[in-house]
Amino acid sequence: MDTPTAIPNAGQQLFAAIKQTTRAGQPGLVLPVGQPLAAVIRPIATVPGHTDALDVQLLTDWRNRHVKSFLTEFVSTPERTTGWLTGAVHANAGKMLFMVDTPDGERVGHVGLGFIDWQRGYGEADAIVSGGKSPPGLMKASLLALMQWACDALGLQTLAVRVRSDNSAVEFYRKVGFQEFQRVPIVASPVPGGVDWTEDPQAVDAPASLVYMQLHLPRT
Repeated sequence: MDTPTAIPNAGQQLFAAIKQTTRAGQPGLVLPVGQPLAAVIRPIATVPGHTDALDVQLLTDWRNRHVKSFLTEFVSTPERTTGWLTGAVHANAGKMLFMVDTPDGERVGHVGLGFIDWQRGYGEADAIVSGGKSPPGLMKASLLALMQWACDALGLQTLAVRVRSDNSAVEFYRKVGFQEFQRVPIVASPVPGGVDWTEDPQAVDAPASLVYMQLHLPRT
């Protein structure tokens, strides 16, 4: 007997359409940040053959600058970043990255959504990285704008984030409004070219934990 296929909801259809139609150099979705306008966030193109070279270079540079903040540590290259965007990200129905652009066109960081479970209405803030040139408070405002859009336009009812306990971003997420509800020990394993950190609830004296936090937003 065949298993019934879940019908995509409106939020899932919108999400997929945005990913499929976002191409470098072409008009696309922008979400305003702040009043008066302080920045816009726009989807990062992942369609094979249509990625933005400057986006790719900045994602690569910023990841290498913050390599210890990720659960997978490695030295990236533009080729590896392009392959990740057009492969793992583009094929993932629950993941999208957004670039933060100032009104004068400077790209100052990126924010994202990931681990979306459309049936449960669950999603996480993902891949939040400052390029180091954003004005104070802009990354916080950008993430809040994205989370509000995820709630209102995509219909996500539960918004969370996972972050390494040894990452200073834990305090950033607290300032955004995320509240911690769980910690799980993580342990490191060597892999070719880097290190993978994975959860191990039974680990004793683990060097770090994965901090789970949740955000509660009003619906507009």
